[in-house]
Formats: sequence, C-alpha cells, structure tokens
Amino acid sequence: MDRPLRPDRARRHRLRLAPPAWRGRSGPPRPEDRGSARRRAGVDARRRRTGRSAYRIEWAQFPAASPLLEALAAGAIDVGGVGAPPFAFAYAGGAKIKAVFAYRPQGPGVGRASAIVVPKDSPVRSVAQLKGRKLATVRGSAGQDLALRLIEQAGLASSDVRWTYLDNGAAKAALESGAIDAWSTWGSYVGIAVMENGDRVLADASGFPAQTGFFAASESAIHGKRPILADFLARLSRARRWAAAHPDAFARTLAQETGLPFKVARFSITAYIGTAEPINDALVREQAEIFARYRRAGIIPALPDIRGAYDPSFNATTLARRD
Repeated sequence: MDRPLRPDRARRHRLRLAPPAWRGRSGPPRPEDRGSARRRAGVDARRRRTGRSAYRIEWAQFPAASPLLEALAAGAIDVGGVGAPPFAFAYAGGAKIKAVFAYRPQGPGVGRASAIVVPKDSPVRSVAQLKGRKLATVRGSAGQDLALRLIEQAGLASSDVRWTYLDNGAAKAALESGAIDAWSTWGSYVGIAVMENGDRVLADASGFPAQTGFFAASESAIHGKRPILADFLARLSRARRWAAAHPDAFARTLAQETGLPFKVARFSITAYIGTAEPINDALVREQAEIFARYRRAGIIPALPDIRGAYDPSFNATTLARRD
C-alpha cells in the first residue's frame, strides 16, 4: 500500500489534472460547450465530499480524449480521465501512459448514453442501412468503438461505411446540415441530440456489457509524484462512491455548473457513474478485445504488447474504503 502523504511536503507540489475529455465554457452555452464542461463540474462537485487536498491541483480542459491523451503523453498534464477505447488508441500509437484507476458504469440505462444518432426524418432505420453512407465520429474514440461493435453485429465490415472523422461540435453541425448521414457519440452529446434537437437514436450500447473507464497517468507522474497521485486516486474513489449513491444531487450540481438541462445531465451521467474496480488480468484480457477490434478495422497499424498499459499497483489505494 502507498505510504500516507505528508502535508508538509505536499504543499510544495502540484497535480496537473484533466477531467475526462471535456472543456469549460464562457458566455452563452453552445450545445458542444455545455456538454464539454460536464466532467470537470462532476469532479468539482464530488470533491466537496472528500475535503481539500494538501497539494495544489491545476486544471486543464480538453474538448476530446485525443488531445487530452496527447498532453498526457507529452508530460503537459499528470493524470486525466478517458474511456477505454481512446486509451487503447493512444497506447497503440506509442504514448507513454498507464491506466491507474478503473471504474465501470453501473445501473439501468447505462448503454443508452453511447449511441449512433440520425436526423429524425432520416430514411436510415437500421445499422445495416449505414452501408455506403457517411458516419461521423472522433477517430479512436468511444464513439468509433461503439460503431465498430454495432457494424460487426449487423454483419458489415468497417470498410462498408464511409468514415468521416470530425470532433463532436463539427459532427453535430454536419448532421444538421445533411453533410453526414449518422453520428456516433456519447454522454451529453447524445442527450442534447435526442432530447433537445429531436434527433433519433439508430442504435446504442444497451446490448453490450458496460465498458471500463480509466484515469490514466504519465509514466513520469507515476514515478515522480506517486504519493500525490495515490492521494488523489483515493479521494477520487470516495467521490465516485458519493456520486453513485446520490445521482440526482450529482446531476443537479452538474446542470447548475454547466448549463445543461437537468434531464440531459441526469441522462448523461449514466455513462460516468461507477465505483472503482481492480486492474487485474481479467480486465487486461477484456481491453485486448478493443485493440483487436481496432486492428481489424485498420484503426491501429499493429497490436502492441499491452501488459504494461494497465498498472495494478494503485489497487489497494483505490479500492480501500475510508468513508
């Protein structure tokens, strides 16, 4: 188990933190901005339940997991929250990062917050009908992984659809203009598209087991800031237990701090709420399926050795109950 953090030393240090792939906003909220503030607000809200840290936290916000992971690999931040698919994509690309905290969303409706959406009046009524059509998503994202799983389930090959790689804001605009036929996305982007814009869910992740989410750290932070990182992960674990036990309160705080309507906030957190689970051999085997799926689709050039990608050394810290 990691040794307790000494406050007299911690005050001299900082942890550079990026909540999972969302950025803040200023001024009137655009839909893409309102969704993007969600996860920082969630960390802020739940941090109130765990007390203040003895070290300084510096926030960094990103519009998607890919730039977050690039910053993590470059040493610009120390730790950040990401989904399993973008983590796999970055690791396969050579990023010097490790997953140090794992959680799995739980409860009814978990899979509804990851979906392929189409305009309400679209003639596309099944995933099989996406053959030859333009499907937008973020390359290597949870949206692309969901699309790949649904495409395979429908008996199609990855090459049967016309992939259009756009960030979520651009994809939303492209769907509205008719420049694309469908959009594979997640979280509050799905909620906004369906609940506010009247788009239709073509298919979602309800038929698949919930995927693990991670907080990943740079190798330099794991070695150079281990006591601080361990303390943060313990606080994160306690905060996530509070959020799982108080989803409505979490969603209300989220709505207040991001500008999301409560119903969208409540919908979107189903993909995020989940308590810590161990990083072990079973989890690594599960993650190998994502790498294999990306390789079949040509998203990554080769299968890396993933044994070093998932660090179990923080398990005792993240799984301990101190509340």
